[in-house]
Amino acid sequence: MEKYGFFNDVNDDRVYFSEDFARYFKKYFTNGVFNNELKVTANNDMTITIAPGDANIEGYRYTNTEDLIKTIDNADGTLSRIDNVVLRLDLTNRLISILVVKGSFASSPEAPALVRNATTYDLRLAKITISPGATSIAQDDIEDTRLNSADCGNVVSTVQQLDTEDIFVQYQTAFDQWFEQIKGQLSTDQAGNLQNQIDDINDLLIFDTTVIEVEEVE
Repeated sequence: MEKYGFFNDVNDDRVYFSEDFARYFKKYFTNGVFNNELKVTANNDMTITIAPGDANIEGYRYTNTEDLIKTIDNADGTLSRIDNVVLRLDLTNRLISILVVKGSFASSPEAPALVRNATTYDLRLAKITISPGATSIAQDDIEDTRLNSADCGNVVSTVQQLDTEDIFVQYQTAFDQWFEQIKGQLSTDQAGNLQNQIDDINDLLIFDTTVIEVEEVE
């Protein structure tokens, strides 16, 4: 199916959907935050603050215009936990929001797996370690994952570097074909044979010098 756009609507003959725009922007921008924005910081209690900023997620745009405060669930008395702070695209409910995804208590806890499927896509902004008996979150408990491209990353252009492999292959093929044509002409002494060919070409060149007399005009 051919798709194109975007053009002005005339009598409802051009109708576009959100996925059309998302598909367009996804071609030009990678997933992630813009300019290291949306940083997660501790408030020295059981809350965190996500700074203002923007993000691109699967072609959809997200903006947080002011400090956003999220509450972290209470710690366990004996076991640790790691929570994710994620930016989640939810196509089913048509929204993008920052969530704290609670991990499981364990002696050696792991952060919850990111959800990435046909309807949901997570970008992880941070991991938060909740130690046994903790009553507050310190900045050292927060692992910033924004610069990890597998978790989140910074938004950049999708065309970062021209792939010249195909061009190189074409040149290599052309060179190989040319070499196959001339290698049978080369004698054992390749350099001498090439020089002989150059000399033969020079012998074919005739330089005709014509002298033009110019009368001096008094």
